[in-house]
Amino acid sequence: MSHADPAAGAVTRPDGSSSGGATPDDTATAALRQWAAAPPPRPRAARPDVARDVFRVGPADPDDGAAPAGVGPGGADPTGVGPTTTRPARAGRVAGAVLRQDVVVALTVGAVWGGALRVVSSWDYWMPRSIATWWWAGLWLVVAIALRRAAPRAGFVLVIVGYAVTYTLVVDGGRMQALVHVIPVLAATYAVTRAGALPAWVAAPVGAVTGVVLQAGVANAAWGLSTFDWHPVLDLSSAAQLVALVVAAAVIGAMVHRLAQTSASLAERNAQLVALQEVRAREAVLDERTRIARELHDVVAHHVSAIVVRAQAADRVADAQPDAPREAVRWIAPAGREALDAMRSVVRVLRTGDDESAPYAPTAGLESLPAVVGRVREAGLDVDANLPAPLPACAPAVGIAVVRVAQEALTNVLVHSATTTASLTLTAGAGTLQLVVQDPGPPRPRDTGGGSGLLHMRERAAAAGGTVTAGPRLGGGWVVHLTLPLEGARA
Repeated sequence: MSHADPAAGAVTRPDGSSSGGATPDDTATAALRQWAAAPPPRPRAARPDVARDVFRVGPADPDDGAAPAGVGPGGADPTGVGPTTTRPARAGRVAGAVLRQDVVVALTVGAVWGGALRVVSSWDYWMPRSIATWWWAGLWLVVAIALRRAAPRAGFVLVIVGYAVTYTLVVDGGRMQALVHVIPVLAATYAVTRAGALPAWVAAPVGAVTGVVLQAGVANAAWGLSTFDWHPVLDLSSAAQLVALVVAAAVIGAMVHRLAQTSASLAERNAQLVALQEVRAREAVLDERTRIARELHDVVAHHVSAIVVRAQAADRVADAQPDAPREAVRWIAPAGREALDAMRSVVRVLRTGDDESAPYAPTAGLESLPAVVGRVREAGLDVDANLPAPLPACAPAVGIAVVRVAQEALTNVLVHSATTTASLTLTAGAGTLQLVVQDPGPPRPRDTGGGSGLLHMRERAAAAGGTVTAGPRLGGGWVVHLTLPLEGARA
């Protein structure tokens, strides 16, 4: 038997010989190992949402403060698939496109405002004190709309300060002539809270005070502040309406901003979940490939190794025993059919997919252990089997693990050891099942092996909640010791 180096997977012998070349076991499993180790194709990256990016204003926009989709806090990428947002250069182009769109919308609104003002000014019964104030109101509305996403805070300050200065310079006393003139203030207040550039508790008082001062008149408001007498200059009913409008604009903007943040957070989480699902899908493909390779190795390699050893033995004694090749062929034919049947059984199980009524693995329970020993004996290895009668009851996964480990250990003796004898002992007690396979012989000259069989034994034992050790035994030879709980692995 051979021993696997835990670090490199190489198989070594006490005499220093190593394994790593072509044996019957390697011949049967090399392609399977290569296929199982091949990475699955990487899923095609999702196409960026161009329509959504057009309305994104880039890093300067508070609405885009969330982390890129697929990137965790601090820039960490928990999925390993990378961020899914646009690069800074593209973000700058998107911001420019957003500004151009808002400017076009603002100019359109300004044109509609000017056209409506020309129509209304032609009416005989409409006689404003100063028509210039209406034009200035339209101008500041255009400014508020044009900067609503690219620079909402700057637009808010410009409208508040510029509107007050304009009324002071254009209108005698700087007094607002109609409640409709507060529309630019409402637009700027909504834009700055919608973008999250200012909280509602800051934008609402500033906008409300500005509107009240303009309604009372800048000069009159200054006089009212100096005398604390607002009755001659302020219409309390109109002031209450104006304050209510400004507060409503600020609150609505803040609510829309909060909804946008929530939507962006949900979209980010969804992107992370999709990326994580892709990673898990790739891992599942790798796990399934490994499972298929292990099943085929356990089922096929044992039969093929026995067939090859029997054929080689017949060839060596053909001259001295002319009937030996014929006897070998008679034995090889049914052994080959058994290998094909076992392989078909594995394929049928693997094709069942999600069928819950189908068995998870080939039904090679503990009761098939004597048959495994018999096949190895027929291949030329004298096995001293010590099995309890009756065989102990155990979980199905435990029985399968015992049979597969015994099968692999005996096959290794048959292929890698120069001895013709081995012993197999199965004992049960204290809730555990113990399997010991020993051979007293030295390794074959120039013995080579890939070490995958020992790896599969460890995987089998771990899957059933147990452990397996393999190494040189006292007095020479090799020993494999398997320990499993009778009830199998605990959840």
